[in-house]
Amino acid sequence: MEKILFLCHRVPYPPNKGDKIRSYHWLQYLKQRYQVLLGAFIDDPDDWQYQGIIAEDLADCCLVKRHPLWHKVASLRAMLDGRPLSLAYYQSQQMRAWVEQVIKECPGIKVLTFSSVMAQYVDDANQFRVMDFVDIDSDKWLQYANQASGIMSWLYRREFNALARYEAQVASAFNLSLFVSKNEADDFQNRQSSSAQQEVNWVQNGVDIQYFDPAVVDVSSPFKQGEPVVVFTGAMDYWANVEGVVWFVQHVWPGVLAYQPEAKFYIVGSNPSKSILKLAQLPGIVVTGKVPDVRPYLKYARLVVAPLRISRGIQNKVLEALAMDKKVVGSSHAFTGIGLMPCTYVADNEEEFLNHCIEHLDSSGEVQARRWIEDNFSWQTSFARLDKLIFQAGGS
Repeated sequence: MEKILFLCHRVPYPPNKGDKIRSYHWLQYLKQRYQVLLGAFIDDPDDWQYQGIIAEDLADCCLVKRHPLWHKVASLRAMLDGRPLSLAYYQSQQMRAWVEQVIKECPGIKVLTFSSVMAQYVDDANQFRVMDFVDIDSDKWLQYANQASGIMSWLYRREFNALARYEAQVASAFNLSLFVSKNEADDFQNRQSSSAQQEVNWVQNGVDIQYFDPAVVDVSSPFKQGEPVVVFTGAMDYWANVEGVVWFVQHVWPGVLAYQPEAKFYIVGSNPSKSILKLAQLPGIVVTGKVPDVRPYLKYARLVVAPLRISRGIQNKVLEALAMDKKVVGSSHAFTGIGLMPCTYVADNEEEFLNHCIEHLDSSGEVQARRWIEDNFSWQTSFARLDKLIFQAGGS
């Protein structure tokens, strides 16, 4: 069986947040097709307990601890030479030495890198290299810059410019560049010089339909009986989630309570920031922190919201809610790359969000979101497309 080197900026297990969901499923696919050598960083100390699970069925595995404070200091060096701060943040002599040894022992090995910051470890043009950008990461920094002010706005804009240049260099050097949706791939191509890029394409995310199935969630509701609940799920230390939830609570939730005083808004996700924890002091707000299983919260909710005002790519939280047959009210950003259907409702301002929440908080009836997800967002379909693209790019 042929070998492949898979490099991830965050260890692909457990699949409990956006990027780790995609990289986890890629790893499962790769293990069926190749002998996989995995190199990844671990930033959450809790993830070390899964080391044995991660290494299972791998030809080799290098897991490197990321020290947030040390890496932040190291990334400041990039200010002196114009490099992206995020690129320097993921520098590691241990990772570089391991990758060099793998390539030395396995000349011609295929390489799949997950996230642009991992491209720095495979600068050998003799390798067949695939870059899974997932989304246009540089554009997130531009969105951050537009939301911030002062020195932070300048710093975010600098990172946007530096990372955008680096993404273009990677795309022109790698054999194949992938994004999470056609919209994302087209947007990236439109930003590049047509003469400087190789193949740019897309492979969308799927959803674990067997896992996110309301029929198999055999537990009682985490809510009080009859409680009209609105739910948001996501990592609550991620700025885009924090910003969107705070905006929703400040600008939309008071109107929901005025209409339905018994309503509750459950913010379900790990590592809630200080600003999120403060929201729990407000009427009708519940901050759960990390939960062992988000599915009961989705199954028994009246409505799911995705008030994201900063985002790129496909939102797994929306796919999961739809797979659980829930109506979703979200911003345009939340549905980019997914599309709209009868049970998804776009709201890009306070009035639209409030009107949709009030209308659908009390509405009942068959949703049929799950059937649409089954037809359009299967991981097996994504795997087949990935395999085909690698073959067409000359890697098989």
